[in-house]
Amino acid sequence: MKLRLFGTEVYISFLFAALIAFMLATDRTGLIIPTIFACAVHEGGHLFAMWICECQPKSIRLIPASVQIVRGFSAKPQGEITIALLGPAANIAVFLCLLLNYFLFQSENVLIFALTNLIIAVFNLLPVTGLDGGTVLKNLIARKTDIYTAERKVSIITLVLSAAMFFAGVYILISGKFNISVFIMAIYLLISGLVRR
Repeated sequence: MKLRLFGTEVYISFLFAALIAFMLATDRTGLIIPTIFACAVHEGGHLFAMWICECQPKSIRLIPASVQIVRGFSAKPQGEITIALLGPAANIAVFLCLLLNYFLFQSENVLIFALTNLIIAVFNLLPVTGLDGGTVLKNLIARKTDIYTAERKVSIITLVLSAAMFFAGVYILISGKFNISVFIMAIYLLISGLVRR
């Protein structure tokens, strides 16, 4: 499905819509809605930053496991850092507001929404390829070297962190527990590091 919003083409793939519907229908934890909300806040922060940096997106593609924002032109390195940081900053702002609300009214649902935003922010600040922390680190390194060297260094960090996460998952498994999310994150980071090298 395609539509235009403020001059930006928005494409929602069938698989993305089907995946969201499936997760909502099968969710027994109550975490899917807070996670979708936190992701929407995060991407809204990026879009707001693009508007500030006068770098309006050409199109937004919602596909499984990813939101791809295509810009008509690249921002300057400082703008890239601003755009990358405003996604997590939006999550942290929402976290602080919801945390204050929790202290005032002691609602467990509000605390879940707050912590979900914090987790999304912290995860995206990891200094790895494909995440906001990696974009910031790459641009900071590129100031002293060149973009290719910066990308290579961030890819190496990505591979090291993905290996560490994988071994952490194995350790958890050997300890008698199993957490599939650790393995999924490790595989995601590994693919990000290999594909973008």
